[in-house]
Amino acid sequence: MRRLFCYHLLMSGVALAVTATLEDGQGATAAPTPSHGNTSAAVATYARTYYSNTVASPAPSPSSSSAAIRAAASAGPAPAPIVQLVVSVADQKLAVVVNGKIYKSFPVSTSRYGEGDNWGSWRTPIGMLQIAGKIGTRAPAGSVFWRRQVTGEVLPANAPGRDPIVSRIIWLRGLEGGNRNAYKRCIYIHGTPQEAFLGRKASFGCIRMRSADVIQVFDWVSIGTQVDIVEQSLGRGVKDLEQRATFLARNEPPPAIAPGGALRTTAAAVPAGNTQPPASPLLKVGPPNPQVASSRKTASN
Repeated sequence: MRRLFCYHLLMSGVALAVTATLEDGQGATAAPTPSHGNTSAAVATYARTYYSNTVASPAPSPSSSSAAIRAAASAGPAPAPIVQLVVSVADQKLAVVVNGKIYKSFPVSTSRYGEGDNWGSWRTPIGMLQIAGKIGTRAPAGSVFWRRQVTGEVLPANAPGRDPIVSRIIWLRGLEGGNRNAYKRCIYIHGTPQEAFLGRKASFGCIRMRSADVIQVFDWVSIGTQVDIVEQSLGRGVKDLEQRATFLARNEPPPAIAPGGALRTTAAAVPAGNTQPPASPLLKVGPPNPQVASSRKTASN
């Protein structure tokens, strides 16, 4: 059944009627329930509605100008949400952070050997990282991976005697000196059949998640998404993330303005014959290169 909603605007004594047709259920402002296949849309919807719909907009007054009405009607779409991940070693949780607010959190397992980035340490690296690769799109939940390839075997949760990587692989790259080996050490966020051990340190360096949870997170993130692994609580880690973003925004140098009002671009920023500025070596993103990365820990991590 469809419902008609009429909005009457009174301007200069002339009544204008605007009729909108909505399907039943449209217009709800409750946070969406994410599910496989529509999770990215759920995050975007949450980011648009969480901030803009918490306070109702007042009805236009009879004295509203036509210019104001036209400006409201021509407003552009909401900016894309900023999605980040924060992993707390203290809480053994991973949070999906949307525009600085925790959207959802999940239990995880970090390394049973503690935190660090040395070769052969089997420890979880700390600091700022980013997603360098996503492997396993559309693989069934519980799919077993060997050397980042789906084997065709599917394991149920808590399968006895088995501890492979399952369901999804989110490959991380370190952005700081203290985690620079993360990519070549094959540090992943991945599914595990050993779900009974989540919430405590149990891995060999990676961040383990339930299959259903890692599939959700996999669909929400992209290559280049920032991942912060912190030793403190989840709330403190998210707060530090917000404070760092504020500091960087306040201290970002203004763009150089050339005479005439145009942005000044140096030769070093854009080499001759190149229309795009070079990527920062610190924030280099792209699919992982199997020829470079070690595969020695892909069976269980």
